[in-house]
Formats: sequence, C-alpha cells, structure tokens
Amino acid sequence: MLEAVSVASRQLLMLDPFEACEALFQPLQAAGWTVQRCTPETLNGHAGDALLLYLDQQPGHVLLKQLQLTKLGCIVLADAERLMQVGSDELVGEWCFAALTWPVEMPRLLETLQQAQAATRLRRLKNDGRHAPQFLGNCAAARSLRRQLDRLSHTDGPLFVSGERGSGKHLLARLLHQRSSFSAQAMRAIDCSEPLDGAALAASSITSVLLENASRLSEMDQQRLLDYLQRNPQAHLLTLDRGELVQALHQGCFRRDLFHRLAAQQLQTPNLREHPGDLSLLAEHFAKQHGAMIGRHHRRFSEEAIDAMISHPWPGNVRELRNRVIRALVRAQGRQILAADLGLRRAQASIDAPVTLEDYILRAERQALNDVLGRYTNNMSQAARTLGVSRPTFYRLLHKHRLR
Repeated sequence: MLEAVSVASRQLLMLDPFEACEALFQPLQAAGWTVQRCTPETLNGHAGDALLLYLDQQPGHVLLKQLQLTKLGCIVLADAERLMQVGSDELVGEWCFAALTWPVEMPRLLETLQQAQAATRLRRLKNDGRHAPQFLGNCAAARSLRRQLDRLSHTDGPLFVSGERGSGKHLLARLLHQRSSFSAQAMRAIDCSEPLDGAALAASSITSVLLENASRLSEMDQQRLLDYLQRNPQAHLLTLDRGELVQALHQGCFRRDLFHRLAAQQLQTPNLREHPGDLSLLAEHFAKQHGAMIGRHHRRFSEEAIDAMISHPWPGNVRELRNRVIRALVRAQGRQILAADLGLRRAQASIDAPVTLEDYILRAERQALNDVLGRYTNNMSQAARTLGVSRPTFYRLLHKHRLR
C-alpha cells in the first residue's frame, strides 16, 4: 500500500542548478529526506524516491527528455512568471508530478513530496500480467489501427510509425515486436542524433530495431542507412516520427529515396483531443490498472472530472492522460476523482450547467456505456447484451454520447 512508506527510506534528488534551494536542505533533512545533488545527464544513474527541480529558465530538450524517461515523481519550483512562460499545465501533464510557485511554503512542499514519492513507487511497480499491453480505443481510428497492426505484424521490411508526442508510438512498436517472428529477441533502439551504430543496425536481421530522431541523421549516415536497406530490404526497422522527418524531407534535408524505403509501410497513431469519446475509457483503464497494482479501492471519475478531461486539449495525448491519472490516484481523498486531482481546471460548462433529472439520466447512460466498453472493447455484441439492449440501440447510444 502507498501509505506504508518508511520515512527513513526517503531519498530526494535535487537537480542542478540547486543554489536557490540551499535554504531548503536543513528543513528537508529534518523531515527525514536525504538530499542528493545530480545533473540532467546523470539523473537516470541515481536511485531516489522523488526529484526536486528549480526552474530558472526555459527547459531544454535534454532536460525534458530526462524528465520523460525517469520514473521519479518530479516537483518543479519556479516563480509565478516563469511558470506562466513555460506553461505549468503542460509541465504537470507531461513532465512532472507537480509545479509549485517559488518561494514555497515548507508544509506544502513536504506534503507534495510525500505524494510524489507515492507516485514514484506506483510508476516502478511491475505489471502483474493481468494487463497485457494493448492499444485501446473505440474510435474509428483506433479500431482501424488495430486491424492494421494485426496485418502488418506478420510482414517483413521497414515500418514507419508516425504520430504526435505521447500518442502511443512506442507502445505500437512494442506490440509489433511482440507479434513478430523476432519476439523471442530483445528489441533494440538506435538514436539517430548520434553517429549511426552499425552493429545495432545489423541486428535488424534478427530482431526489431527502433529508429528514433531519424530526421537528425547526417548525410553520411543517410547514405549508410540507404546502402544497408538496399542490401537488406527485409530488415525489421521501425522508424518513429512526430513529424520532424516529413518536415526535413520537405526542406530538402533528408533523402527522398531513403524516406520511401523507411516509409513503405505506415501506421499513424490517433491524437486524443480529436477522439473525446475514448477519454473515459482510457482513464478508467489506467485507474483500474494502476489501482490494482497498489491494492487501492477503485475510485470513479466525477462528472466534473470527465467534463474537465473533455475540455482539456491533451497536448501530451495518452501519455499525459496516464500521468494525470497516476497523479490523481495519489492525491484523491474522496470517493471520486475530481478535476483538481488530475491537475485540470473545471470546465465552464460543468460549473454553470443546471442539474436536472435528465442530466442525471444522461450521466448514468454515459457511465454505463463506458463501463461495458472498458470490459468488452472488441465485442460490441456482448457489450449490448450486458446492458440489455439491442445492437442497433447500443450503437445509437454510442453516437448520442459521442463515444464512437
């Protein structure tokens, strides 16, 4: 359980620059935290329970990448103007557990650190096997993607996976690998912002190899990669792209013949904001999955929280949703998860809307639909039978509530 955390085990990493935070060292240590300093480059080499970062400038690419990779619950400290410049909502959704205004009150910092420690433990818990990786969603784009996944997972040659950040490209790559003939071998990865690793590239003949940051390949490495693909057209290369590669192609910075070889077979992950009908389904999935890992009683999302999720633009897509749900599981105090637990503002419609009997009926309908969709994602007939309605009626309800 999250509550059973030993005070003596609290290890706090403080990210450079930390001079502004030196006044916090003594009260943090008095509260049972052992403070250890580190840099963005050495962050993943340290063990800890939480991370504290004082933000005095716009966060760079290296720092954001490290924050994305770490499983530590990170708390950002910055003055109000800086938080407004960088966007505290985006920081909390994608990169960190909480953002607090500097100077910070010690009681609030200690409470938030305890919650961040709990989030760290939750992120580190291993999947118990009851929740096999899957690409969820009932929107047409998600269903089409699953069909393409089934078809392409048994083919040879390069695959091109495109989509916005946090939309599930790495998950899709793992699913492709798990269903391929190379699944017994560990998947490899190549960061193309570094000189091309010939040995890792050659591994694509015996396992799946991820190509990341392909738009940063030098001219020499683009030629090397093209030569390799001409000799090995069946190489199982999975190129992940957020749009930079296509942009580099249009700007004349990337070879067109190489692009066509890498992108001969394509998959695109849907972004979350264009498919609001999947929000409740995915949020419930993450809440049940991570709640089960820690043995915590399942909390439903309040109508206010659902309205806030629908109103939010989700720049970080499904990864942001997962991060916010983990945050909510740690912070929620009542029987339901509220918008504030997710770090979201209440939707204006949720604040102003009158509450009538019809409103409650509509909410109950939507909750029932989300429940059966979460249970029978790929079996609409069974979902309809569970609700005791015909399949045509079930589809009319899905359209009525914008769940399809």
